Amino acid sequence: MTFPHPSKFNLVVAGTTDSGETDFLEVGSPAVIDLPGVASGAFYWAVEGEHSKDNIGKPPVRVELAGPNGSTFGVSSFPARSAGNNVDIDDLGPSMTGTGDDGDPAMHASDTIDYEVVISGKVDLELPGGKKRTLVPGDLLVMAGVPHAWKNPYDEDCVYIVVTVGFNQGQSDA
Repeated sequence: MTFPHPSKFNLVVAGTTDSGETDFLEVGSPAVIDLPGVASGAFYWAVEGEHSKDNIGKPPVRVELAGPNGSTFGVSSFPARSAGNNVDIDDLGPSMTGTGDDGDPAMHASDTIDYEVVISGKVDLELPGGKKRTLVPGDLLVMAGVPHAWKNPYDEDCVYIVVTVGFNQGQSDA
């Protein structure tokens, strides 16, 4: 199965209208990022701050991982034959921090717990110390804010669904 570019998925939102009626809500376009040879992605939904019936979120204005107590929902892709070595630390944005573990410029971390599902292709997830797992369609990943790098040395783009949840403001680094 071939999946569209991350920005071409269709988001359906069921919620409460301003008049209090349950309905399908009209939403705007996703926030898109495209780093040629590195990654592309689209975040379709974000909640800033704590979740509630009065704060269900909206399409974000930029691709950024969840802030404290918030969440994001999107689709990302690593192009075939991308090794992550072309990462410019400034491209990561304020929601991710380059760590440079093992001298790898692609190593980064965030203050989020990420839930990810690979839907096509495959990708290598590398952790400091040379630890590596190859993720394939159907693999579920929980990323617990640790330093990591994504590498796709394969001949097919890897597309995955991602939900990020920001740590509570009061949580300290462990």
